[in-house]
Amino acid sequence: MAYTPKLWQDRIFDSNGKVIQEGVPFSAGNMNNIEEGVQLSHFDIGLLALFAMHQGNINQLEISKYKKQRLLQGQATINNTTTSIGGVFRDSEPFVTIALNGYQQINAPNYDISLTPISSDDMGAVGRLEAYDKTQNGFKVKMTGSAKTVSFMWTLINPNV
Repeated sequence: MAYTPKLWQDRIFDSNGKVIQEGVPFSAGNMNNIEEGVQLSHFDIGLLALFAMHQGNINQLEISKYKKQRLLQGQATINNTTTSIGGVFRDSEPFVTIALNGYQQINAPNYDISLTPISSDDMGAVGRLEAYDKTQNGFKVKMTGSAKTVSFMWTLINPNV
């Protein structure tokens, strides 16, 4: 049985007690129709609430994704294992590859990276730390100095996300 709205009318009597308007009878069929309408509206409200919660969860995941694409931080260490020629020149600069776990950077390679040395065997011999080969899922950092090891903090800043 499908719900059909009903226009309820009262039974109306004149001053002599004669029925002027019959009215809608109170019956099990009419009451069951009301119950079916209430139940149907509860199902609709429940589905709407479930949909709203689902959409809220999707929006929260999108916000979290953009936050993680906008600003990331981590630490890494470069170990200088290259050999130098005469203690001055070397054939390559030591580097480390940083993998960006999680969401890919949608603005690659147009993001900025701030590099801050934390510790080294010789802080005066670190030289410069330079980020290069920026991709959606990582980048490389090289050291131009002659220190044997340097640990640094990197901060990826992606303001266009």
